[in-house]
Amino acid sequence: MTAATIPLSDSPQRSDALFHLFIAFSTIIAAVAAFAVWTPLGFAATFLLTAVLAVSIPAGMPTVIACAFLFQNLVVAWFTPFVPDDDTFDALRGANFVILMTIFGLFLAASPQARVRALPALRPWLIFTFALCGIITLYLALGAVRGSPKDAIIYFRNNITPVACFHIALIAASLYRLDMRVPVACLCTIAVGYGYLEQIFRMDFLAIFHGDLYVQRGLKEQIEAGVWEKALRETGFVLRGLEDTMTATVFNTALFGDALPRIFRNGGPNFHPISYAYALSLSSAWLLFRGRWLLPLAAFPLLLVIGSKGAAFLLAVALAARMTYRPSHARLTLLIVTVLATAWTVAAIAYGARHGDYHVLGLIAGLRDFLGNPLGQGLGIGGNLSSTSVNLDWDRAQGEGAAAVPVESAVGVMLYQMGIGSFVFFGFLATLAATAARRLTETGRSDFLFAFVAVVTISANAVLQEEAFFSPLALGLALLLTGVSFGNSIREASDPEPMSLRIPQEHVECARIGR
Repeated sequence: MTAATIPLSDSPQRSDALFHLFIAFSTIIAAVAAFAVWTPLGFAATFLLTAVLAVSIPAGMPTVIACAFLFQNLVVAWFTPFVPDDDTFDALRGANFVILMTIFGLFLAASPQARVRALPALRPWLIFTFALCGIITLYLALGAVRGSPKDAIIYFRNNITPVACFHIALIAASLYRLDMRVPVACLCTIAVGYGYLEQIFRMDFLAIFHGDLYVQRGLKEQIEAGVWEKALRETGFVLRGLEDTMTATVFNTALFGDALPRIFRNGGPNFHPISYAYALSLSSAWLLFRGRWLLPLAAFPLLLVIGSKGAAFLLAVALAARMTYRPSHARLTLLIVTVLATAWTVAAIAYGARHGDYHVLGLIAGLRDFLGNPLGQGLGIGGNLSSTSVNLDWDRAQGEGAAAVPVESAVGVMLYQMGIGSFVFFGFLATLAATAARRLTETGRSDFLFAFVAVVTISANAVLQEEAFFSPLALGLALLLTGVSFGNSIREASDPEPMSLRIPQEHVECARIGR
């Protein structure tokens, strides 16, 4: 008996997506509130709530993770007046990592299940996941022993996050029908609307939900660390008020000198300009490859104001790829993207080397120390967020042509911290890009073009930017969306015509006669 296939309405998928968004926001609010009451309660409540949701609604976990990355600090800001203790405040900002690792742990535990093993296409990615987990954990232990355990944990989070995002999304989409159109469109809409409100009303807008107090908490830490005193000595910039902490030169560079005024730099709902810029850029690019132009066009001015060159470059490359792509000339589009990313990296290194740029000095330090110790130093030793880089002497670094320890470059920091182990991570990204390119030429599906553009451009940015790899809203979000694309492809290949969509041919004929 033959079978005919009929399309399903988008209404059920849209309802599920909206429900997943509701669950995501509710989870974030509950988790942060629990941490605000008592830190041990926060860990326990967040773990239990997330575990229940991961078991009962596994298809909604990618949406939960994306919302947690983007909107957690907005919820934290609401609680800022009620959390005077700095340690508790820091714990609140770690709620999304507890959510991520709880889901990741459960999805790792589910990997040996029969229905996962029944999908042979998953096997190479599972091997990559377990290998990366082992290597990252090994260097976590080495860094905790040789340096600061706190620094080691910070860089463990930075390295494991993109791996966890990809694994969760891959497994979820391989086993369940997963459509991210509604979640991504909603998150991008909220992020763009937030950005324009913040840019227009500035501190008055932030004050509505205690965002000004959140910024003030960060300012206190910067003043205690001597950041603004150092800025005064080096640039002559005088801090006059809270809003000054959120202003910067155009594109955050001294290239234009004093020719252009300083601009207000959006922090976004996550209160971090570069991470926010990547969230705008990636969500806009994802929508762009699905024929949605309005939100990407609305997001682009915000990217220019924020001044994140890497995020703006990503969206620019996505726009170029979208305009040049034709199914019959897919290889040409892939070549264009690769050439643009390579030229961008080479030009940035050449310009930075000529002007003593900190990012280039950090990269050179990473390459130098990798050659001196190819086995690696351990996580948390070196890097922007490490205590080992607090008192760097940049005048001396410019004189010597390299920083004392690697900073500002994700590639340089990873080579220094993980040594030859970092090549497994780089190989993982290269395999993702190659697979996306192959699947694009085979199927012509635009989500594989997004995956290729995102992985290639973010990897290019990571040569001179730590946030490209280490911000959850950069590589983490990119691999979350990439994992969904790969998982959907695997599920569809294993069951291209699900049983729920099959209708016996004679029933179809009867329906036609009835009309």
